[in-house]
Formats: sequence, C-alpha cells, structure tokens
Amino acid sequence: MLRTAVAQLHHGLSLVFGRRLRVANIERVVADIVATRAEFGGIGDLDAFRGTSMSVQDRKPIDDRRLRRLARMAYAETPYYRDLFDRVGMRPDEVNLSTLERLPVTRKETLRDTPEALVNRGVRPWYRAETSGTTGPPSSVWFSRYEAELLTAMTAVSLLIDNRLGEGDVIQLNLVSRAFFGIHCFAGAAALIGVAPSSLGLVEPEISLSRLAGGTRLSGAEARPVLLVTYSSYLGLLVEAGERLGYTAADFGLRQITCGGEILTEGLRRRAERLFGATVVETYGMTEIAPSSGQICTGGHLHFHPEQGITEVLDLTGTRAAEPGELGVLTFTPVFPYRETTLLLRLFSGDVVRRLADDDLGCELAQLPATSRVLGKDGHLYGFGGRTVTPRDILELVEADPAARFPSRWSLRTGTDGLELHILGDDPQAADRIRKRGLEQEIPLSRVIVHGERATMPPTAPVRADLRELSFADATLKTDATLKTDASLKTDASLKKHPETAQ
Repeated sequence: MLRTAVAQLHHGLSLVFGRRLRVANIERVVADIVATRAEFGGIGDLDAFRGTSMSVQDRKPIDDRRLRRLARMAYAETPYYRDLFDRVGMRPDEVNLSTLERLPVTRKETLRDTPEALVNRGVRPWYRAETSGTTGPPSSVWFSRYEAELLTAMTAVSLLIDNRLGEGDVIQLNLVSRAFFGIHCFAGAAALIGVAPSSLGLVEPEISLSRLAGGTRLSGAEARPVLLVTYSSYLGLLVEAGERLGYTAADFGLRQITCGGEILTEGLRRRAERLFGATVVETYGMTEIAPSSGQICTGGHLHFHPEQGITEVLDLTGTRAAEPGELGVLTFTPVFPYRETTLLLRLFSGDVVRRLADDDLGCELAQLPATSRVLGKDGHLYGFGGRTVTPRDILELVEADPAARFPSRWSLRTGTDGLELHILGDDPQAADRIRKRGLEQEIPLSRVIVHGERATMPPTAPVRADLRELSFADATLKTDATLKTDASLKTDASLKKHPETAQ
C-alpha cells in the first residue's frame, strides 16, 4: 500500500531530523493494518515503528543531535535545567552521548516536589498525570495534547502487533482509576482498531472474575475479554479468588494477560496461566517516561527501543555507569519528538536492574539495548555477608511455594546470623521449604516465619492491589473472610458467575 510506505517514510524522517511526528500517519498505518488483516489475514511489516534496524554506531550521530536539541530546549524553557546547567558550568551545545555523564542525574524527588519547574514553557500542557505512589510519594507529569494523541496511536500499533487484537475483541482494564492518562490512551487506541475496552478499576476480585467469565453482549453476540491489563499484585488477588471459587480455564476466553508496574514472578505467572488458560506477559513502563517502555524477550531480558529515548544503567549512587554484571539503576532521557512538555534529562528511576554484557544476549531482540528484568527499588535492597538481596529474589522464592498467598506480604529483618524473613501464609511448613530453597540460592536466610495474619507481622510494603476501589454496592457484598469460609460458594455456579448479587 503506497500510503503506508509514505507514512513510514515521514515517520523515519521525523526521527532523523527531530520534527514532530505526524500522528495521522501512524493512524493511517493502523487503519491499513486493520484493513489488510480483514481482507488477507496478515498485518504487514512495521519494523520502522519498532526501531530495530539501526546499529549503535549508526544511531550515535542521531542520538547526539537529539540530546543537544533536548538540552537546548530544557535550558531555554525550564527553570530547573537552566539553573542546573549554570551550576555545573556546562553549555547545552556540549551535551552528547560522550559528555552526558557530566550532567548530574535528575532525582524523582525533584519531579515530585517541583514538577512545574520541569515543564516546557513553550508548550501548552493538556493533562497532569499522577503516579500511583505505592513505592513513594506520587509524582506529577504534564503532557500535551500532541503527546496524548501520539501515545494513543502507538498503543494502537502495539495492540495490533504485540497483542494480535482485532475488530470485535474485548479488553478488560483492571487499573487504578487515577491512571486516567493511560486509560484514556487505551480507550482511544481501542477505538482506532475496533476493540471494545472495559475499564473496571481495582474492584473486588470476584466482580472482575465474573466479568472475565461472563462476557458482554455486543452486536447480538456474547464477547468475553481476550486481553486483561492489570498489575501483578491484583492478578494475584484474581488467582486467589479464582482458585477459591472453583474457576477453571474453560470459564474464560482470555488469550493474554499483560502485567506492568510491579514485579511478576514465575510462581505467579504459572498459577495464573493454569487458572486462566492464557499467556501472562510482563511489561515495563513508567508515567514519567511515557511513551517509552520496556519489552521482555523470551530470554528474560528487558529491552528498550532506542528511538524513544536514551537509557543508561548507572551505579546505585547515580554517579557512574554500572559495569556488566553489576547492579545499577535505570536512568532515562525521553527525547523529542516523543516528549515535549515535562522535560527530563537523566531521570534516576530508582528501579534496580543488573547490567548485561552487550555481546552476550543471544535472544530475538539482541539488537536492542537490554538489562535484566527489574529487581526492585534501590531503597529496598538488603545485604548480609557480602550478598545483596533484592525484592525479586524474595518474591521469586516466596511465590514459587505451592502454598503461596497472593499478593505476597513479606518483610526482611537483619540479624546477627543472617536475614529473617516474615511472610503471610497458611502453611507453617512453608517456612522450612522456603528457607531451604533460599540457602540453595545463596540467600542468607537465618529464619523464615509464617504469619497467619498481617497484624502479627512487621510492616510490609504496599502493593498496587491495595488501591482498592469501593462503591456503595460493596457494602452489600460478603467480606473476603466470609467468602473464604463459605463452602457453598464453591458449588453455587450462579453466585460464582455473578458475585455482585450476593446479599
């Protein structure tokens, strides 16, 4: 199709010369994919939008040019970066890949405390997005209307290619309602490709399961959701409730479950795939760097598309590049034309990864920059006897146990002879199993203590599933504790399908 080729050409030229992308061109490509698949069953080749064709050396002059443009814009239009450049004695024209390390990182505290000081005064802001605040005080990021339309079109491409969605499909969004910007872009993307979005929020898991299993009447046909988008902790709630209520894969029509915003463990993934009969995929994204995102390959690496920004892995202090094999923090510089409102140079995300050797990937996305999957936050690392223990180390250990409860509640305490792990669970024997596996993995656990109630535990970190949304109808629902002990629910098919009718 000629117009698709022209649209892709305009897209490539915009990236090279630093001009605003024509959102209409991406929308044209989306429409052509939909039409092509409707007629021929194929979706065409969109490698131009994946950014996988250029080598590091080929990209360097383009990245240098984009960094200089961003630095000039930030210096001229934001009070924070004008002051920062003047303070360190650096001119915007000096910024490139080789000199970027001279510029101090931007801490998330800066974005949280003075968000307007990072806003481009030459752009009209359209929406102020707030982060969830589960790992720290919420941050604010401003977006323009152009950025919203661009992210919407890019989401449509992802839904078509990565999720294989098409006209008539239904997607269910179990996301906190404060994530309006992302939900808005999902809804707009769904409209572009003829997909029906259902945004439930973080409601009681029994209600979400009922919607996933019951379907929706659309155009005279019963359509069940084929894609679920949520957080790992809320997926854990769905798994707990689904197993308790006797659901099986035959009850659902899901093809894929996408989890982001939190660590997804192999233990939770296996149980969710067994319950729902769908593939569970881990993604990486942050409101602060949208539309940039990370993609997990089959080798378990986290890959980033370089055309959307510059990604660095710095040491835990944020003062130098991490060495291969070393723990480090993902640091992002989103670039124009993907970002134009809240400008960020070297945002120190706090997300800890392990830097990988560039020549040792051997996966289908080896041409893209990569790290390990996210291991946790830099403020949640524990050490004993020279061994650093990350939240992922603990979560993988706990959630691999057959008696694991979701979402996991755990706390580590440092003792004289090792780390003391407190977990929430129902099986006291899980303590010995978890400690044994931990020692096999060289995690220095001195004791594992299983608590039947959270009230007896040391303080635990919040999870996104804690951002539960209530309604007046919830006052008539049975409590979770009652549902757990009501054996009749396991055989009451009507109530299993429609828990909102419980009195």
